[in-house]
Parts: sequence; structure tokens; C-alpha cells
Amino acid sequence: MATRLARAYSHKFFMLVFFILSIASCTERIDIDLDSTYTRCVIYGELTTDTTAHWISVTRTGDYFKNEPPSPVSGAVVTIVDGENFHNLTEDAENPGNYYTNSDVYGVVGKSYTLFVDGVDLLNDGNLTSYEANSEIKPVASPDSIEVIYQSQWDIWFVNIFAQDPSDTEDFYKFLVYQNGVLHSDSLRSIQVTDDAIFNGSYTNGITVYVVRGDSDDTFSTGDTITVELCGITQDYYKYLIEAQSSARPSVPLFGGPPANPRTNLSNGAIGYFAAYSVSSGSTVIPEDL
Repeated sequence: MATRLARAYSHKFFMLVFFILSIASCTERIDIDLDSTYTRCVIYGELTTDTTAHWISVTRTGDYFKNEPPSPVSGAVVTIVDGENFHNLTEDAENPGNYYTNSDVYGVVGKSYTLFVDGVDLLNDGNLTSYEANSEIKPVASPDSIEVIYQSQWDIWFVNIFAQDPSDTEDFYKFLVYQNGVLHSDSLRSIQVTDDAIFNGSYTNGITVYVVRGDSDDTFSTGDTITVELCGITQDYYKYLIEAQSSARPSVPLFGGPPANPRTNLSNGAIGYFAAYSVSSGSTVIPEDL
């Protein structure tokens, strides 16, 4: 009996070893041919209530699998229309793909603006494509004052704004911060946006709109002039900025799938965004005794 059991276990053991060796020996290299991504038009630009030369950028996407950077699209016909006025943009000869309005152009609160980008030779094959987008300029509050506070305990500068929210309707804001006339919030991640859920129709009473670490290379100092631009934006542009900032952050978990493209208001398969919005601003000088 013991001999039969021993033979049975021995047989099962050799079968298991044979099975493992069979799996180990059945290895074969598999080459996966990843198709190149198709080229898309990328359009981004703004029209504000400030009187200045507004810009529109027109580029084409590079091949993701070849690590190609975006390339400029030259020779497009770019126009901004409000139903009454036509603003023709001119391409910058030194910066191809960047198109500018005249310096006396500005937007008006309550008007809708349509961007037309025509004559785009996306694939450099002679086939021309057109794109368009629409955005409305919403009203914005005018700040009464700007306050900069330094917290030594955390080594952090806080920028606060005091303003009256204009109405009981839902409003959306973007904040741009300048240090001595130079844009400090000069990256997508540093742009701050918010809705007015906590102060709808009320006085903001000094809400924090920007934070700067004291140990950063471009931190604030006493004597600096800090300017805050308060921008009244649409809900859709607000959501676009949130989605764009989210897609720029590292994915969690680390090996998760790539984030989806943020929304766009452009037609015909283009990506990017055309935003029209109102702007008001306020400034303060950081006191020497702060």
C-alpha cells in the first residue's frame, strides 16, 4: 500500500515538473506594432476687455510615439467676429503660428465672439481645413483692494482680494498675479480658478487667491508691487482649465492610463480653447515692515 502511494505521489510530482518546464520553454518574443497617432490642429487664444494686441496660437500635434514637438501652422486666415466687427489677425513673422489683433482691439461685456481659423494646411498636402469656436464675455467684479500677508510660521506669502461679487447668479473667476509687472502665475499649474459658491452675491472680505512659498526661487519680497487680475470667465472655460490642470499632473496610480484630453470649444476635431473674458485689476506694494 505504501509503495503504491509513493508511486502515485512520484508520478504526480514528475507530471507537475513536466508541466512547469513546458510552460517555461514556451516563450516567444511578441513585437507589438503601435500605430502613429494622427495629426490634430491645436488652437489656443484669448480675447479680453483689455485694449491690447490679443493673440491666437495655431499649431499641429507631433507624433507621440516619435516624441515630436508641436509645429507651427503658418499661412492661416484668422478672424474674430462679434456680429458687427471683424478683426483680422496678422501672423508674427518672427514667431510663426502666432497671430495677433491690432493693439486697439478689446472685447465688450455681454457680447459673444466667434473665432474663425481658415486655410489650415494641417498635413502639408494642399488640403485646407477650417475651424471655429465661440465664447461670451461675462461681467467681473472690480477689486476694492489687494492684500499680501506673510506667515513666518509656514514661510508662505498669501495674496488676498477684497471685492463685491456682482450678482446672485453663478459666476466663475480666473486669477492672474503679477510681480513688479511680470506675470508670476505664468504656467498652467499656477493659474488659480474658482466659482463663487462661498461668496455668491456677497463681499469676498479677503479670500486667498494665490500662494507663494518663501523658499521658492521667485518668491515675493518687501517693496514688490503685486497686481492681481480678476477675470470673469464662462463655466465651460472654467471646466476646461480644471481638466487641463488635472491632465498635466502625474497619473495616480503611477502606472495608470493616460489622462483624457480636456474639453474644447473648437470645431472639426481641433483641440485647445478660445476664451473671451472680462478683466479688472488691483495692486498693492508689500510694505517694508511686513
